Amino acid sequence: MHAKIVSLPTDLQHNSLFTRMSKFKGYIKQFGRFIYQYKFTLLTLIYIGLIAFLPIKMAPSIPMALHVLSFLFLLIILAKTRYTFIFTFILAFVLTFNAYFAFVLGSDVSLDIMASIFETHMAEAVSMLKGSTLAGSIAGLAFTILLLYLSERELKKVKLSLKWPVFGLLVYLLLFLPFVCYKRIVYEYEENLFIEFPIRVGQDKVNMYAPILYGNTATIMAYQEEMSQLRKFSESEKMLPEGIVHDDTIQTPEKIYLVIGESAYRKHLSLYGYPVQTTPFLDSLAKVVPPRMSFYDGIASAPFTRNALRMALSFASPTDMQPFYEEKTLVNLAHDAGYETFWLSNQGASGIQDSYLGYLAAGTDKAVFTQGGYLANDDFDLIPILTKEHKPRQKQFFVIHLVGSHNNYSDRYDKADAEAIPSLGSSLQTDYDRSIHHTDRVLHKIYNVMQQDSTAVFLHFSDHGEILGKGHGPWKNGIAQYDIPFITINKNESKIDTVMGKYLEPGTRLINNSSTIYILAEMMGYIIPQKHIDKSISDGRYVRHADQTYSPYSGIKEEPEYIKFKY
Repeated sequence: MHAKIVSLPTDLQHNSLFTRMSKFKGYIKQFGRFIYQYKFTLLTLIYIGLIAFLPIKMAPSIPMALHVLSFLFLLIILAKTRYTFIFTFILAFVLTFNAYFAFVLGSDVSLDIMASIFETHMAEAVSMLKGSTLAGSIAGLAFTILLLYLSERELKKVKLSLKWPVFGLLVYLLLFLPFVCYKRIVYEYEENLFIEFPIRVGQDKVNMYAPILYGNTATIMAYQEEMSQLRKFSESEKMLPEGIVHDDTIQTPEKIYLVIGESAYRKHLSLYGYPVQTTPFLDSLAKVVPPRMSFYDGIASAPFTRNALRMALSFASPTDMQPFYEEKTLVNLAHDAGYETFWLSNQGASGIQDSYLGYLAAGTDKAVFTQGGYLANDDFDLIPILTKEHKPRQKQFFVIHLVGSHNNYSDRYDKADAEAIPSLGSSLQTDYDRSIHHTDRVLHKIYNVMQQDSTAVFLHFSDHGEILGKGHGPWKNGIAQYDIPFITINKNESKIDTVMGKYLEPGTRLINNSSTIYILAEMMGYIIPQKHIDKSISDGRYVRHADQTYSPYSGIKEEPEYIKFKY
C-alpha cells in the first residue's frame, strides 16, 4: 500500500498564503498602532533603561531590565491617581539627577557621591552648577517632566484597575528585589556582615540591582545610619592603637602646619616636571642648598575629600575604615602631645556636626571657617586668620584646608596668576594651571608665617587628584584622580625627612596620604612600632573607591585627560 499524496489546488494554496500574509500585516498594523498609542511611555522606559544600563556598560541583566519595567507600574499609578504633579516632579528630579551621572559621568549614585552632595554647602553647589552645566540641568529636568507628563496622559486611557499596577509594584519591591539582593549577599558570603550592618549592606545590593529611585532611597538611609554611627562613636572614649605611645622626652617642633590642597594632580606642578611653570615658589625651594624641602610621588587614598581626609587624619586605611570611629584622630594626638590645635578652612562650615570633616574640625581647640566660604572667598583669606592665631614660642598645630583647584577652575585664580600663565591652547588647561599657580602663592604666604618659628614642619598634600575637565570620584580608573603632590618643608627640623623615608613603598617610592597620621605622630613625639609602619606601607598600596570597595593602586588603569594637550 502506498499513501496517496494529495495536492491542494493552486488557487487554494494562494488563498492560504494570502490569508497568512494578511494576518501578519494585521499584526504589524496592530503593533504599529500600539507603538504609536504609547510612544511616550516607550520613550520614557528607553530613557530610564539608558540611565540604568549605561553605568554597567550596557551589560545584559535581567534584574536591571525588571528594574526598568517596574517604573511602568509606577507610571500607571501616577496616571490613574489625581493630583500627582508633585510626585511626578519628584520622580523627574530623581531621573534627571541619575541621568547626569549616567550620561555625563558613566556611573550610578554611590553612597560616597550622595554623602558628598549632602555635605556640600550651597555656595559650592552654585559654583559647580553654573554656566552650561546649570543650563543643561534645567533643560534635562524640563525634558524629563514633559516626557513623564506625556506618558501619564497616554496611560490614563489604559483600561486597567489601579490595584493591578499597585500589586505588581509591591511584588517587585517586596519579593523580587529582596530575593535577588539576598542571593547576592549569599554569593558574596556577606550574611554575617549583613546581620551586623543590614542597612549598609542592603543599600549596596539595592544600588546594584535597582539604582534609580529605590537605590537612591536606600543610599540616603545608609548615609543617615553612617552619620548616626558617627555621632554615637563621637561620644565614646578613643584609644591609641596597641603599642603606640607618646614620649614627652623627644624633642618636637614648635609648630606643625598641615596644609591640605584640593584636586591637585601632581603632573600639573612644574615641581614634578610639568613644562608650564605652575609652582615657581616650590621650584625655588627645591634649589636651596642645603635643602629645606622634599617632595614625593603621593597617592590619594580615595578620590573623595570625605574619605581621603578621614584616612589621612585617623588610623583608618583603604582596607579598614573602622579605626576612624574607635581610635584617636590626628587632632586628638596633637592635643595630647601639648599642641594647641586649629582647623582653618576655606571650604565652609556646612554640616559641621553631621559630617566626617565636621567631626574632625570640632575636635580642635578652635575651628575657623572663612565667612561666605568656598565661592565667596579666596584661599588667601586664610592667611590673616593664620597670622592672628599664630603665637610665637607656643606649640601649635594648624590644619589648613584650601579650596585649591576644585572646579570650576576659572574661579580659582586671580589677575596675578593670569599674567604669570598666559593662555595657551585649551582654556580648560590654562584655567587649571593658573589654579595650581594660585595655590603655590598661598603656600608661599604660609611659609612666610612659618619663618617666625624657631622650629617648624610644613606638610602639604592634596586630598585627591583630578581628571582634568572630568573631575574626580565616581570612577575606579583614571590615575590622575589618585596622583597627588606630597611635600614637606622644615624650619630647623630635618627629622621629617628621616620619618618620611620610613613610609615610602620600597619598590616604587610612592607614599599614600593615609600615612599622614603616622608621619606627624612621630614628629609630635609618638613612638610607632615597626609593625604599624609595615602596616601603613602595606595598606598604602591600596585605594578606596566610591562604592566602598578597595583595590591596589597598581591596578588603576591609565585614563587620558578629557582633552589631549600639545606643548
